[in-house]
Amino acid sequence: MGARLNANSVSPTRRSTMVSTPPSIGSTTRDWWTYRRMMAPTLSQGPMIPPDIEADTRAYYRARASEYQEWIQRQGRYAHGSDDDADWNLELETITQFVESLSIGSVFEIASGTGWWSRGLARNNTVFASDYAPEMLAEACRHDTPTLPIYRCRADAYHLPLSTGAVDACAFGFWLSHVPVPRAPAFIREAARPVRPGGELLVVDSRQDPKGGAADQHTGGPRVQQQLRRLNDGREYTIWKIYWTPADLRFLLSLVCRRVEVIQTDRFFIAARGTVV
Repeated sequence: MGARLNANSVSPTRRSTMVSTPPSIGSTTRDWWTYRRMMAPTLSQGPMIPPDIEADTRAYYRARASEYQEWIQRQGRYAHGSDDDADWNLELETITQFVESLSIGSVFEIASGTGWWSRGLARNNTVFASDYAPEMLAEACRHDTPTLPIYRCRADAYHLPLSTGAVDACAFGFWLSHVPVPRAPAFIREAARPVRPGGELLVVDSRQDPKGGAADQHTGGPRVQQQLRRLNDGREYTIWKIYWTPADLRFLLSLVCRRVEVIQTDRFFIAARGTVV
């Protein structure tokens, strides 16, 4: 039987909102320098990202909530023609099967956005899905099917509202690529903290492909980069994006996991699972 949220955990209510005050959390010196030394050169030589740059990312995703689904469904500015979109949809199905193969009990989802992965995870699990943006939570609730066991809450990804060992797994999709590199070790430890020993971490993210975003979005260049993102109404935001290599992702998860499995599709996606120690 899957682990239950215990008395010291936050007990979310279906489609409710709770506020967690974001503290200032950074990686430990030892973790950071170990991580920095072992990362692949293309990533470790990237620019250092000041923590306050994350405010721009939060503002962007709050503003983008109502149109976020267009990206994953290849609509509007995110449509790239029949061949590229066929590749996207085929690879998305591969990653969806990878996500839905997780059948473990209770799953806490970080940065769930509009709930695309929540609904897949909920086919075989009870899902506690969080996001920092109220607008994303509202959009997710609008898409949710009432019969699926999904409970939504507002939470800070760096300070999860759960006690240690409270759930069977933790998952996050298209979020790790926005975590500043210096904060990644601390984040991955916090993501693993509420997972019981023997539970799992599940990660899905983007590969670097010129057709992976909007038609007017530039994704070339270094693996750690600033990207100009434009909304349908013309508003523009500059955010940080990190494209993780399989080696980097495997090393990061190995800080808290054993038996790490990393897969990637031909063009668009990378994903990983690991057993929490």
